Amino acid sequence: MIRNPFRKPYVFSKRWAVWLVVGVPFILYADLTDPSAKKSDVVSTTLLALFLSVLLPWVIMRISRASMGKSPQGKTYDDDGDVIDGEVLNLNLGYRPRVRVRARLINGVVEIPTGKITASDIKSIKAKDPRALVVKLPFQIIRLALWFLYSYFFLQPFLLVEILVITPWVRKLLNVPLRQTHDQMYEQLLKQKIFGYKLFSHIVHSQALLQPALIALSIQILIIILKPFIVKTALVIETIDGKSMLMPFSYSLSPHIQNFIEVKRVKRFIKKVKNARN
Repeated sequence: MIRNPFRKPYVFSKRWAVWLVVGVPFILYADLTDPSAKKSDVVSTTLLALFLSVLLPWVIMRISRASMGKSPQGKTYDDDGDVIDGEVLNLNLGYRPRVRVRARLINGVVEIPTGKITASDIKSIKAKDPRALVVKLPFQIIRLALWFLYSYFFLQPFLLVEILVITPWVRKLLNVPLRQTHDQMYEQLLKQKIFGYKLFSHIVHSQALLQPALIALSIQILIIILKPFIVKTALVIETIDGKSMLMPFSYSLSPHIQNFIEVKRVKRFIKKVKNARN
């Protein structure tokens, strides 16, 4: 894991300064000129304004940049805690054990483990599956099928809650008479056809939410187990003269927050390279 000591304090930010100069005085002026405002209201509003303009942005900045392995100044720390200048992308190679691979953009030169190339000589840079279409197509089909099944089972509890709980509650608030009982609505759901098939009748056997939720969880675990065998990614750099360079890496096994952060970091690095190329 990359160390991120954060030895320096919060740095100057234009957005932060604009909010301090414009937002905070406006809030205080509105409060002080209000004839009905009490001293306690002025104090509480001042504290709230300082919290929203100073403390909250500082916390968000520290958490977001720490998740990317960066200092408050936006610089990256290496494994020894030393600051690395330039745009640095640290990624995982393999799932267990984790080995770090690094791509760097320094002074218009992109450096990856397989070599160096000037940004102006890059025709395209993408994060994609480097395998041939014939090889990766079956894996993509399996992946899409699993995600379709996961979405189908995952949404069923929400569908049951909406039909059997929320809809009757809203109708009751609006004094709209219920045309059907819970059992009648449930029976109608089981008879509902999708693409000509009564799909819900084969899966949902009671009004309980546990069954489809457990099936969705099982599929999610299966996706995580199969992910190292299905998903292959690499930073693919194609040069103007037709050559290509590869830097294989792996996204996190986590399908949600951590994966989202890693994808965002890769896209940010690619955007920086394209800007340097232009």
